[in-house]
Amino acid sequence: MIVSGVVIETLPGSADVVAARLRAVAQIAVEGSDGDCRLAAIWEGESGEALERFAEDLLAGDEQILGVFPVYVGEDEE
Repeated sequence: MIVSGVVIETLPGSADVVAARLRAVAQIAVEGSDGDCRLAAIWEGESGEALERFAEDLLAGDEQILGVFPVYVGEDEE
């Protein structure tokens, strides 16, 4: 299992709205917001490639998301 901390960049003023939508997605846990355009989140998945696909899907599926930036990537050995 891969665990990654990500920063999600949104349109200005959209962070809280995007966070509310992301809370319904099982693979990601929103951990914080700057209240404007950035979210801190933890993503879990099977591989680095799965993280790339997930980020691409977020960008393609939500016009308010401008970027998904991994801050760290590690393996959960449990």
